[in-house]
Amino acid sequence: MTNRRTLPCSLALTLLVVTSAWGQASLHQDTRTEQTQVEQSRQRTAKAWGLDQQEYRRYEAIMAGPRGIWSPNLDPLTALGLEARSEAERQKYAEQLVKTERQRVEAELAFQRAYDAAWQRLYPDDMPINAFSTKGGVDATQSIFGGNPETPLQRLNVVVALEDCARCDATVTRLLRSGTAMDIWIVDSGGDDRRIRQWAATLGIAPERVRAGDITLNHGGTLDVDPVELPRVAPRG
Repeated sequence: MTNRRTLPCSLALTLLVVTSAWGQASLHQDTRTEQTQVEQSRQRTAKAWGLDQQEYRRYEAIMAGPRGIWSPNLDPLTALGLEARSEAERQKYAEQLVKTERQRVEAELAFQRAYDAAWQRLYPDDMPINAFSTKGGVDATQSIFGGNPETPLQRLNVVVALEDCARCDATVTRLLRSGTAMDIWIVDSGGDDRRIRQWAATLGIAPERVRAGDITLNHGGTLDVDPVELPRVAPRG
């Protein structure tokens, strides 16, 4: 009788041990799978920037330190170049960045040409309005606000607002009369192409100049500009 009562208990204990072991094995497998996925993602990202695993891990370490606070979202090549340990290393990452930027710009220009051609086919009578997309970010902001706005015969970036900015209208009108080529960024358009077209028509911006690319009209809502500083005019970088 004692053996009969002991058997179910022993079986239950055995099942408990097996279940626990299975659960631990499953947890370990999930952890290994997650680690593998993270490592594969790191390898793909490193390869995209032309880096090996050691270089990419150093980039991660750099961004985990003060540089990540000073310059968040910094790309790997710039971060490694800024924190280079030798002149040769600095030169290496500078050259890699130049090559990468050249490829990026060539791709964006090719797509912009295709976009412009498509616009001409589909909407030949409308003024094209550019979204603030690949031109955005820190680099675009620096090119817009850098340099000397008095430099003659140079294409200008002009940042304006549609509402409550008589100075903006006056500045654009003066530049139109002088025949200046410019990229106009409207900070309060709200992504509404119609508002920009109405404003452009009111100021007498010729659709022909816009279609020819002599003047571009751009949504600039992501620009961090104090309205009291408008308009802002600077040579295009």
